[in-house]
Amino acid sequence: MVAALAVGGVLLAVMIAASAYAAIILPGDARIPLHFGSHEHVFLMSKRAGLVIWPALGALAFGVLSGVSASSLAADWVPGVRDVLMPAVMCVVLGFQVGALVLAAQDQGSRSGSGSGSGGVAVPADGAGTTARSEKGS
Repeated sequence: MVAALAVGGVLLAVMIAASAYAAIILPGDARIPLHFGSHEHVFLMSKRAGLVIWPALGALAFGVLSGVSASSLAADWVPGVRDVLMPAVMCVVLGFQVGALVLAAQDQGSRSGSGSGSGGVAVPADGAGTTARSEKGS
């Protein structure tokens, strides 16, 4: 249980560090995607909102899973589940955050490029915050 909390805390710190690094690297007009299940449900957030929302989701997951793992609800769980559940969920949230930051950086690269297409990267299709896919050569 203590190891799961420690690993979860380290992953939360990595999420905060990734947002801090992206705040320095990404330009001010960057749009950071927030995924809701699939590539069809992506909302492009402003840079500041996107960089705050991802670590906040990690902190929420950390708090909820810490509370559930330490409560009487998890008393009958196999100890391995309590030890693995929180780090696994935190790794998934961190993976989504890193993917969103990479997409935001690639989107900025395609805007400043020669305009020859995005190579399959999600690019803004309209002002409504949705995205569309653009494939080279099609």
